[in-house]
Amino acid sequence: MWSKKEISLWKVFIIRLFVVLLMLTLSRWLLFIFNTDNFPGLTIREQFRLFFIGIRFDMWPLIVGNLPLLILMGLPFRFKFNKIYRKVIDILYVFVNWLAISVNLVDVIYYRYIDKRMTSELTEFFHETDDNQGSMMMHFIKDFWFIALFVILTAIILIFIVKKTQVKKENVTNVKRWYITRSVIFVMIIFWGVIGIRGGFQTCPITIITAASYTTTQNMVLILNTPFTICLGSSSETLEKIDFFDEDEIENLYSPIQKNLKINRFLENDAKGFNVFVIVLESHGQEMISYYNEKRTESITPFLDSLFSQSLTFNGMANGRRSIDALTSTLSGLPSLMVTDYASSKYAANRLDGWGTTLKNHGYSTAFFHGGNNGSMSFDASAVSAGFDKYYGRNEYNNESDYDGTWGIFDMPFLQYTAQIINEMPKPFAAGVFTLSSHHPFTIPENYTLPDGNYKTPFEKTIRYADDSMRKFFETVSKYDWFDSTLFVILGDHVNPEHQFDEYLNGYGQFQIPIAFYAPKIIKPLRTNIMAQQTDLGVSILAALNYSDSTFSFGRNLFDSIQQPNFTSFLNSVYQYCDGRFLLQSDGSMILGVYDITEDPQLENNLYIEGEDERWRDIDRDFKLHLQQYNNRMINNTLHIK
Repeated sequence: MWSKKEISLWKVFIIRLFVVLLMLTLSRWLLFIFNTDNFPGLTIREQFRLFFIGIRFDMWPLIVGNLPLLILMGLPFRFKFNKIYRKVIDILYVFVNWLAISVNLVDVIYYRYIDKRMTSELTEFFHETDDNQGSMMMHFIKDFWFIALFVILTAIILIFIVKKTQVKKENVTNVKRWYITRSVIFVMIIFWGVIGIRGGFQTCPITIITAASYTTTQNMVLILNTPFTICLGSSSETLEKIDFFDEDEIENLYSPIQKNLKINRFLENDAKGFNVFVIVLESHGQEMISYYNEKRTESITPFLDSLFSQSLTFNGMANGRRSIDALTSTLSGLPSLMVTDYASSKYAANRLDGWGTTLKNHGYSTAFFHGGNNGSMSFDASAVSAGFDKYYGRNEYNNESDYDGTWGIFDMPFLQYTAQIINEMPKPFAAGVFTLSSHHPFTIPENYTLPDGNYKTPFEKTIRYADDSMRKFFETVSKYDWFDSTLFVILGDHVNPEHQFDEYLNGYGQFQIPIAFYAPKIIKPLRTNIMAQQTDLGVSILAALNYSDSTFSFGRNLFDSIQQPNFTSFLNSVYQYCDGRFLLQSDGSMILGVYDITEDPQLENNLYIEGEDERWRDIDRDFKLHLQQYNNRMINNTLHIK
C-alpha cells in the first residue's frame, strides 16, 4: 500500500482517520503509563476495559477535528481533486490532529497538578497578562523533554501519513451515476459523523459526566481525552438556573447570608480588636505534613508540625484544585463549583463582598501580599474585590535579585518583606499572604542551604524551603508588639502535585489540606478531626473577633457547634458534598455515589444503589440547596448582603 503514490479516496479516509484514532487513544493512555502511582488497585482487566471504553470518547475529537476533512473530501464535486485544494486539506489534517494529540500529551504531566484533564485552563493560561507563560513553557520543555519529543514525533508521523495517502483522481465514465453515488455517500458521511459526535444512538449526546457511569471519579481521566474536555468543559461556563426548591422556600431552608454570629467553643478570651493574618501555603496538602500524615516518618515540615501542635487545627478541605480557586474561597466564602474559576468566568463582574470589606468597615487597614507577578492569576483583583485595599506583589517588592526566574519572589525574602510592611500598617490590620516557591519548577535560591534530609523530589525540597521561610517569618513577627494580639490562620491552597500515599488519591483525599488557627492568648492548642473548608474561614474569623455583622459566605462558623460541617467541590464535572460522615457525588441532579469517609476514607465501597435514594434524601437535599443558591445567586448577581 505504501509503495503507491496515490490511492483511492476511501482508502485515504480510512487510513488517515484510523491513524489519528490510534494516536489519540495511545496518547490518552500515556497519562496512565506515566502516572501509575495515582491509580492504585487498578487491575489489568480494568485497565483494558477503560482503554476500550475511552475509544468512544476519542471518536468525538476524531470526528469534530476532521469534519473539514470529511466534508471537503466527501463533497460530490470533481474540483476536490485539484492539487491546491488537496494541499489545503492536507495542511488542515496535519495541524488540527497534531493540536488535538499534543494537548493530550501535555496533560500527561499537567494532570499531576489538578487531578483532572484540562478544560478552560489552557485558554486561561494564554489570556494571562503577566510574563510567566514563556518561562513556564521553557521549564516544562526542559523538565519534561520526552513530552516535547512525543509532540514532535506526532507531527512527523502525520506528515508522513499525508505524503503516503494522496488521493488518486477518479476516472469518471458515467457522470450522472458518479454524482448520485457520491451524493449518497456524502450524506452517509454526515449522518455517521453526527452519530460519532453524539457518541452513539442514545437520547442525549455524551458529555464529560458520561464517563462517571463507567468508573470512579478518580479513573474518569483514563476514559476522557483532553480535546474533548477542553471543548465541552469550556463551553459549560454559563450556569443554568436551578429550581429544585421554590425561591421563597429555599431562603428558609438554607441561605449563604450569615447572621448573628455566635461563639460557643474553642475561644477562651475576647478577641475583639485583634489583628488578622491569613497565610495561604502553595501546594501544601495534609499528605506533606507529618502533623497530619503520621506515615511520613521523616518530617520535611518541622516548623509547621511545631506550630500546628500549638494551634487549633481542623481536618481542612480545599474547595478547589487550583490556587486561583483557593483565594476566592478563602477571602470571599465562594466555593469553586464551575468548570471555569470565578475570576476568569463571565460572572467575575458580580459584586462579591469578602470578610475584608466587613473588617474595613470596623476600622481595619487591609492588605494582601503575593510575591508573584502583579496580575498573576487575578490575585490582585480578587483581593481588592474581597475588601483588601492594598496589594503588594513583585512590582512593589522591587528587587529582582530575589526573583526565582519563573513565578516571582522567593518565599523567604518576600515573607520578611511582608512582615516589615504589616508592622508599619495602622492597627488593627487584616492581611494575608500567598506563598509561591513550592510550585513547579520547584526552585530554591542558590544561597540557601537545604537542611539535611531524605528529600525524594525537588518538590519536597521546596516544601522544606517554604517551612524554613515560615519559621523565619514567625521569628521576625514574634518580636513585634502586635504579635500577641493577632489571630493567625494557616491553610493550604490545594493539595500537593506529587503523591506517595494511596489514601490521598481519591475524591476525598484530593482535597485534604491543613487548616489551623494560632493565637495563644485566646485559643488553646487542640487537635480536632472536625471537617473545615476554605469557605468557613471568613465567617469564622468575623465570629472570633466578636463581630456579628451579617455576611455572605457558603461556609460556616467553626466556633459555633450548632452549625454542622459541610464541604463542597467540583471536579471532572462531578459535584461532591460531604456532611462530615458521608461524601455524596452527584452530576447535579442524580446521585452517582455515596461513601462513608470515616469507615472508608479511600472511597472503595459505594453505598449508593441506583433507585434507592431514600436513605440519602437528607444529604442530597442539603447538596441541592447549596447548588441552587450557588447557581441562582451567581446568575442574579446576589453574592452579597443587600
